[in-house]
Amino acid sequence: MIDAFLAAPLAQGIGLAGTACGMSWPLFRSRLGMLLAQFATNLFFALHYGLLGAETGCAMNLLAAAQVAAAVPLGTRPGFRLVYLAVLPFIVAGVVLTWEGLPSLFAAMGFGVVSLARYQTAVRPFRLIMAVALPCWFAHNLMVGSLPGMLSDVVGMTLNLAMLVRPHRPAMETAP
Repeated sequence: MIDAFLAAPLAQGIGLAGTACGMSWPLFRSRLGMLLAQFATNLFFALHYGLLGAETGCAMNLLAAAQVAAAVPLGTRPGFRLVYLAVLPFIVAGVVLTWEGLPSLFAAMGFGVVSLARYQTAVRPFRLIMAVALPCWFAHNLMVGSLPGMLSDVVGMTLNLAMLVRPHRPAMETAP
C-alpha cells in the first residue's frame, strides 16, 4: 500500500487534503457543517481518484459534490427534494459509463447510501445512515489503492460513531 502512495505522490497528496476534510465532517454538529465539509471532501477526492485512474470514484465524487449543493436547502426548502432526487439517475449513468468491476460496485453502493443519508434533514438519521455508507467506500478505496481514502474512512467511521453515542442534543438536530 505504501508503494501505491509513493508511486503517485501528487494524487496521494491531493487525497490527503480530501482526508483532512473527510475526517472533519463528523465533528460538525449541524447538518450544514457536515454537508459543507463533505462538499470539500468530494472535490478533493474526485481529483485524487481521477489522478489514480479510478474513474467511477472520480465520477461519483463529482456527482456527490453536485448532490451536496442540492442537499443544503432540503431542510428549509422542501421543493429542492425534486432537484436532489434528479441527481440520482446521473449516479446510475455514471456507474454504468465508468464500470470497473468490484471497485465500481462498492463506489456505487457507498454513494447510494450516502445519497440516502444526505436526504435526511435531521442530524442523527444522517449519521446513522452514513455509518453504513463508509464501509462501502473503505472497500472501494482498498481496491483502488487509496491510502488517503482508507484513512479518511476509518477516522470518519470512528468519529461518526463517537458523535452518535455522545449525549443527544435535540437543538442541533434540524437544519438551520
